[in-house]
Amino acid sequence: MSRKARRSQKQTEKKTSLSQQAKKQPYVATSAEAGQLSAPFQRRSHLTIEFFFLSLLLIWSFLVSCFPLRNMDIWWHLRTGELILERGTVPYFDWFTFVDFDRSWIDLHWGFQLLVTWLYRWGGVDLLILAKSFCLSLTIGLAWFASGKFVPPWWKALLWILPVICISGRSLVRPEMLSLVYLACWMYVLNRVPSHPKMIWLIPLITLLWVNSHALFVLGLVISVVFVADHLIRVGAQGRFGLEMPSPALSGITLIRVGVLTILACFLNPYLEQGFLFPLTLYEKFSVDQAFYSVRVGEFQPPFDFIKKHGLNNLYLFSQVVLAILTLASFFPVLLKKRVHPFRILLFMAFTHLAWKASRNTGIFSLISGIILCDNVSDWIRLAVPQTSVPETDAGRVPSAETYRLRGRAIIGKGISACVFLFLLASLFSGAWSRWGGEGKVLGLGEQDAWYAHAAAKFAGQPGMPDRAFISNMGQAAVYIFHNGPERKVFFDGRLEVNTKETFQLYEQIKQQMALGMAEWAYFLQDEGGQRPVVILDSRYSRDEIRGLGGNPGWRLVFADQAAAVFLDTETADRLQLPEVDPSPLFHPPGMQVRK
Repeated sequence: MSRKARRSQKQTEKKTSLSQQAKKQPYVATSAEAGQLSAPFQRRSHLTIEFFFLSLLLIWSFLVSCFPLRNMDIWWHLRTGELILERGTVPYFDWFTFVDFDRSWIDLHWGFQLLVTWLYRWGGVDLLILAKSFCLSLTIGLAWFASGKFVPPWWKALLWILPVICISGRSLVRPEMLSLVYLACWMYVLNRVPSHPKMIWLIPLITLLWVNSHALFVLGLVISVVFVADHLIRVGAQGRFGLEMPSPALSGITLIRVGVLTILACFLNPYLEQGFLFPLTLYEKFSVDQAFYSVRVGEFQPPFDFIKKHGLNNLYLFSQVVLAILTLASFFPVLLKKRVHPFRILLFMAFTHLAWKASRNTGIFSLISGIILCDNVSDWIRLAVPQTSVPETDAGRVPSAETYRLRGRAIIGKGISACVFLFLLASLFSGAWSRWGGEGKVLGLGEQDAWYAHAAAKFAGQPGMPDRAFISNMGQAAVYIFHNGPERKVFFDGRLEVNTKETFQLYEQIKQQMALGMAEWAYFLQDEGGQRPVVILDSRYSRDEIRGLGGNPGWRLVFADQAAAVFLDTETADRLQLPEVDPSPLFHPPGMQVRK
C-alpha cells in the first residue's frame, strides 16, 4: 500500500472514531447557550415565587382588615349618598343640624358616598367591610410593584408587614380607604415613568377621581412637587454628588403639560376653587387649632402625646414607631454607597411631619414609608451585591460552593418568610391577633356588638317625637341622621368641616351642665314652639350625662338598651304616654370596657 493510501486510511479511521465518541457522549452547551436556555426557566421560577409571597401578603392584608364595622361616620356618609341620588345634587349648605344649618358644606366625599351607598344597597354592612379589605389589599399590591425592584420576594413580603399593621389600625369604611388606593397608584405611576414615560399622563386622571372622593387629594400634589424638585436637582447636579441623572425619556415640557392638566383637574369638582382650597381648612384644624381639637378628637391627637400618656403598649403605635426608625435607618447604607435620593428624603420628611401632627395620618405615612423602605433596601442590594449569574465551572457547568451557599440562604429565607405569614394567619383565625391589638378587632363581618344606637335612633324618630335631637357622643349623631335626617336634625355631629369650633365648645358646655343635673341648657335648644329636644346618650362614653339626666326630675328615661338611653322632658313623655323604663341594660354594654 502506498504512503498516500495509508494516510487516507488513518484519517478515515480517526473520523469514524470521533463520530462514535460523539454518539456516546451527550451534547454539552456552551456558557452562552446554557444561559439562553435557562433564562426563561429562571424568570418563570422567579415569577412563581413572587406570586406565592405576594399572595400570602395580600391574603393576610385582606383578613387583618376584615373586622366588624365600628366607625361612626359611615352612617352620615350613607345618608348623604342616598340624598344625593334622590335630589340629584351634592350639598352646598348643611343638611343635618339645626344650629349650623346656614353654613356652607364642601362635601368632597360625594364620590365615596355614592360608592358606599350602592355597595350598602347591594350587600349591606358585610359588603362594605369586604370592599374596605379589598381596598387595603389593592393598595398593598400596587405598592409592591411600585418599589423594591431588586428585593427578593420573600424579603419584600417581610418588609411590608409593619406598614400593613399600621394601616390596618385605621382600616375603616371611610374615604381614606380610597385615598390610600389613589396614593399607591400615584407612586406606582411615578415609579414606572422612567421606563414607561407615557404613564405620567395618568396623573391628571387619578387627580380627577381623587378630588371627588376625599380632601387628601392634595397629597398627590405634594408628591408631584417633590418629584419635579428631585428632577430639577438631578438635572442641575449633572451626575455629581451621588445623584444619578434623571430619565431622558421625561422632558421638561411634558412635566409642565401634565402639571397644568393636574391643576385643572383639581378644579373639576362641584365646588370649583372652594373644593381646591378645602384641604387648607382641614390642615388648620390639626395645626393652628391643634391645641383645641387634639384633646377632644382622638384622631387629631399627636402620636407623641399618646406615647407620653400610655407608652408603646399599643400594637399599632409601636409598629408605627419601629417602621419610622427602620425607614430612617435604611437611608444610611445607601448614603454610604454615595447615592442620594432627594425624592425619597423629601417625601419621608413631609409625611413624617403629617404623622407627627395627628394620628389620623398614620395610614398615609405607613404606605409612603413602606415604599421608601423597600426602595432603599433595593438600592443597597443593587449596589452591594454583585448582579452576576450563578457561578459554574467550565466542565459540565457544575455549581460552585458559593452558589450552594447562596441557594441555601435563599431557601432558608423563603422558609422563614412563609412561616411568619402562616403564623400571622393562624393568629387571626385563633383570635390571638385581636388580643394583641387590644381593640377588640376580631375577624368577622357585620357590626360591632351593641356599638350603634340603631334602636334608640328609630325610637326617637317615631311620630310625635321632637324634631330636634341632642346626642352624645357626637358619633352616635350619625346613626340618628341615617334613620331620621334630614327631616329631623341634630345639634352637633362629627362633621368638623361643617360644625364650628364655637358650636363644639357650646356642645361640651351643655354636656357638663347635663352631667351636673342642671336644666337651663334645654331652653337654649328648644324650637320656636317651645319643644325641647330628645336626648340620646351613648352607654359607653356618656355615663356621667346619663346619671345627671336620670336624677333630674324634669326628664324621664323612656328607652334603654345596651347601646344608648333616650330621655324626654316630662311634659313630652306624658303627652306621648311613655313611662319610665328600667335602666339596667345600660350598666354593662358589651365589647369594650366602659368609662366609669
